[in-house]
Amino acid sequence: MFTTGRLVFVFFFLALFIGGLVWAYRKDIQKSPWYFKGSYKIILSLVSIYLLYFVIVRFIL
Repeated sequence: MFTTGRLVFVFFFLALFIGGLVWAYRKDIQKSPWYFKGSYKIILSLVSIYLLYFVIVRFIL
């Protein structure tokens, strides 16, 4: 299904995309830190909801 070339493309695309998001986030947080107070709580909540969903679907159902 996935060739080596596709996997390499996906890896580099995700690395560059996440790097760009982190760069933009760091740049924005310096301009207006008030908007980003507590944003880590939202990120942790979303990740934990995703993991909970994964566990429920994978192991319980």
